[in-house]
Amino acid sequence: MTLTAPQLRSTAALVAAVPGLRARLADATGTCVEVGPDGDGHLRAQAFHDIVRDAHARGEVLAATELTVEGLDAATGLVHHAGARWFVSPLPARRTVACLRESGHTPAPLQAMVRGDDELGVSVVRIADRSGALDPAAIDAAAVSARAACLVAHLVSTTHAADAGSGTAEAAPDLAARHAITNDPDHPSH
Repeated sequence: MTLTAPQLRSTAALVAAVPGLRARLADATGTCVEVGPDGDGHLRAQAFHDIVRDAHARGEVLAATELTVEGLDAATGLVHHAGARWFVSPLPARRTVACLRESGHTPAPLQAMVRGDDELGVSVVRIADRSGALDPAAIDAAAVSARAACLVAHLVSTTHAADAGSGTAEAAPDLAARHAITNDPDHPSH
């Protein structure tokens, strides 16, 4: 199965933003490309980013069929690297920051940092425990909730944009209310 353009853009943004992160891509012929830090004999992270950016600008998708990202938990979509949790938000940086603030999933001592990647149309989020005292499972849970908030905000915004184009923009606020992320255990958000 060929990887999608959003998967490739997310990978390119991650390896460009996360210091020392490595990824491996393969195509249907078995040809592999290792992407990593400068000087490690790999395709440099920024070079891979530029290749994906240029393909995206031309409306093309690279013919990769397999992807491995170091530290990626496929069940949660989080990358565990350098003592932090990382994920890609499909929102621009300002909207990602606003979403994280509004959701409340990263209270102190957690710290969320956002790096926008305007060229690829995504943002990379780093969530870390500033105190060093939190249980790793608690950090994971907060990061998964923060990622979910960003995905829902993106879904709502793209649904609203699609509805605006079809003349049914009034339906979007109701959709947002029905799919609001909540911390209420009686009404889990996922």
